[in-house]
Amino acid sequence: MPALPALRRERATLREVTLPSFRDSFVPMPRPRFLLLVGTFHVLFGAFFFLFTGFAVHLFIETPGEAALVIVKGLSGICFAFGLMNLMARNSTEGPALMAVLVGTLFYLLFTTGCDVYWIRTGMLTPLTWASIALRAIFAGGYVYQLVVRKRAAR
Repeated sequence: MPALPALRRERATLREVTLPSFRDSFVPMPRPRFLLLVGTFHVLFGAFFFLFTGFAVHLFIETPGEAALVIVKGLSGICFAFGLMNLMARNSTEGPALMAVLVGTLFYLLFTTGCDVYWIRTGMLTPLTWASIALRAIFAGGYVYQLVVRKRAAR
């Protein structure tokens, strides 16, 4: 067995240690990939709500009434449509149509997140909905990044 070299023990002071900043380690996701991710998620989630409406109702609604099935079916179509819109726009060039997709989806995410927070606090939705809220908040942050930061970098 070969002999291991002796390890030198050195103490680094706090001033000598440099950690990378968040900005150095942040790698932005390209817009087409981001829209593909969000679009695919929404298409799948919309399909889940449509195909398994009864299960989705009992998963997310605290005390479902008769109208819950109809409402969730309708929401499945809206979710599916936003996903499809993002998938179709992912390779679009800069312009008013792409801006409408980005702003419209951001509004949809923020509006539905705000409604869900209110409905959880009033006891209409189950606590599991917090996971959906967290995910939509992350997606909304991605849209803000796409709209503000990338726009500023393009100038």
